[in-house]
Amino acid sequence: MKNKFIIIVAFLFGFIGNAQHITISGKIVDSQTKEALMGVTVFDQTQNKGTVTDITGHYSLSNCNTTDMITVSFLGYETLKFQASDIPAVIELKAQPDQLDQVVITAGNERQQRKDVPISITQISAKELEETKPITLEEVLNKAPGVMMIDLGNEQHSMSIRQPISYKSVFLYLEDGIPIRTTGVFNHNALIEINHSALKKIEIIRGPYSAIYGSGAIGGAINFITKEPSATPQYQVYTMANDLGYRKVGASGSGSFNQTGVFASIDYSGRRNGYREHSDYDKVSAFVKMNNQLSDKTYLKTAINYIDYETDMTGSLDSLYFYGQDYTSQYRFTYRKVQALRYYTQLVSNLTEAHQVKATVFARYNLVGQNPHYRIKDDYVPWTNTGDPNLAHGEINENEFYSIGTILEDTYKFKKWRITKGISVDYSPNSYYAKYIKVHKTDDNIYDTYEETDSLKTDYNVDILNIGVYANAEYKISPSLKLLASARLDNINYDYTNNLDSNAYSGAPDSNNFFNAFTPKFGAVYKVNTDLSFYANYSKGFRPPEVGELYRGVKVPVLEPVYYDNYEGGTWISLFDKKLVLDLSYYVLKAENEIISVKLEDGSTVNQNVAETTHQGFEFGVQYFATKELSFMVNGAISSHTYDVYTPSGHDYSGNEMPGAPKLVMSSELKYHPAFLEGAYAGFEWFHVDPYYMDDANTQKYEGYDIFNLRLGKQFDKFKVWLNILNLTDELYATSASKSAWGTSYRPGEKRSFNLGVSYTFK
Repeated sequence: MKNKFIIIVAFLFGFIGNAQHITISGKIVDSQTKEALMGVTVFDQTQNKGTVTDITGHYSLSNCNTTDMITVSFLGYETLKFQASDIPAVIELKAQPDQLDQVVITAGNERQQRKDVPISITQISAKELEETKPITLEEVLNKAPGVMMIDLGNEQHSMSIRQPISYKSVFLYLEDGIPIRTTGVFNHNALIEINHSALKKIEIIRGPYSAIYGSGAIGGAINFITKEPSATPQYQVYTMANDLGYRKVGASGSGSFNQTGVFASIDYSGRRNGYREHSDYDKVSAFVKMNNQLSDKTYLKTAINYIDYETDMTGSLDSLYFYGQDYTSQYRFTYRKVQALRYYTQLVSNLTEAHQVKATVFARYNLVGQNPHYRIKDDYVPWTNTGDPNLAHGEINENEFYSIGTILEDTYKFKKWRITKGISVDYSPNSYYAKYIKVHKTDDNIYDTYEETDSLKTDYNVDILNIGVYANAEYKISPSLKLLASARLDNINYDYTNNLDSNAYSGAPDSNNFFNAFTPKFGAVYKVNTDLSFYANYSKGFRPPEVGELYRGVKVPVLEPVYYDNYEGGTWISLFDKKLVLDLSYYVLKAENEIISVKLEDGSTVNQNVAETTHQGFEFGVQYFATKELSFMVNGAISSHTYDVYTPSGHDYSGNEMPGAPKLVMSSELKYHPAFLEGAYAGFEWFHVDPYYMDDANTQKYEGYDIFNLRLGKQFDKFKVWLNILNLTDELYATSASKSAWGTSYRPGEKRSFNLGVSYTFK
């Protein structure tokens, strides 16, 4: 009897003991965006074991006791602790405040703290995007140090990062780490092709990064990182409008089911009857991303992005129109049309804890059709009093390409080393044609009508093949000191065919052009402690001649790639218990063989490698967290851009400042999140641009400008309402200004606008 009693007691205690062992599982999401977070560590401190979340945010940890202490941690997020029996089904992690222990991805294709990266990089966070609610991307990009995106109207733009205001291919735009356009067919308006509603965050690298991404990554590389599927189903509808004719409406849906997550969005934006004549536009954007967890070690991402855009081209204003605030359009028929379709599938497999392989295949289709105002040239020449004053010459053109390509990467992690090897292949057939048109000009200087002709100015095809191999190595000499070295070798081939017959008056002969480039990068970062780090690097950037620079004349010029040498150093500092954060850098960027359009003695023009330039500056980012409710930010750059050697057409501009290069560009913001009104915020912004020269000869300056914005918003459970008052003082300003032999021209900035929006989110 006694033995039976012992057996029964032992059985009961065993049952009770087994009952204490549980499996904890659930999903982990970003508290603001509700996106599933992959790679979050869930660790049982009591039993010293753990796991990480998969691509759908799911985790599972078995054989835990109900009393075990569980920690949930992820780089860039606040760490949470739970008792195993109390852990919720969905854990929401809160991101660290902006700039504070900021985590970036683009610098090395993995999550790293900003202070551990030896380059100049800035992140526009999901929170910043949500509270800015930008109509155009310069509203957020211009908050980064040293960035001045130029608004040319209806999302048309140019850029300035470590360069003057430029239309050249010295900037690289990426989406999820993949260039959105192919080498050799740069478009300064390329960000029209970005889907605003699909953006999660933006990362901006300043300075050459050709050692990783190849050509074009010179002044800077901007990576637009798209949203991930949410862990649980949620849907949103939204609309926004302003008093200058702008409208936007859209919807999105997101969720994860078993091992698959999906995010999709579609929206329309446009303008009717704005303050400028002939300034309507329409844009439709659609985006889908699907994530699949194929196994414990392997996942798949697939994304499709589509843009359909059409706008009137209002053009510039002369000084009389601009300063008289006469917004009558001098162009009544000019337009730009864009269709862009991008696709990628990315397979990532963690073969071991130390070895990851990544394979990406991508495809693009892009069509830009124009009747461009900037190609309209008067027949009448006032200084010779020749030509017809009512006649001008223009063109209708179309530039089209499609791409297929792949990027393969292999990464090893050792105790002190991280080594990545990669190869990229991009094959992009490109076609271009331009048809001559006769344009009628009125006595009031209005280009009102045009007549099509059968005369083709240009008609060609170019098969572009770009093969690049690269390697990146990081070595931790000590916990404080890390070295980095990268190198890339590019081979670019243009196979050009002229489709015009031998009697055509324009068009270069058939040719095949090859360009090879080797671009290294070396850097080091020294972390004194958690609040202070220093970095230095040298990098080389390059860009080959653009297709348009080579083949739109009567012969193919002999052009070499343009090389840029960049030297920089910087520091990241956190003071006063992380209330004050400083991100400072100084750079010198020198260019050889700049490609310039040179006028010859017979009056024709040809592109030549004839200029040398120096760009240098001090970039600063300062953020002060006065309290949990109140913060202040100021970002900017003090820079100089000069011609070292430049003597076109017998004029010596050597030593002159380059046009479109203000000394100081600065943005600041005061932001308030009142504790007494949960979910509310207010932001006051100031954007300043110094005066700058409008011409190479440095004879005339534009006076610069100051713009103030006010942003207000409030989250009401499922509803959010916001009001953005842009150009608060209704300042008359030009986003760009230039001078030529034909006079001065100004691109007017937006007048004061009241932008009201509302969104509704439900699960």
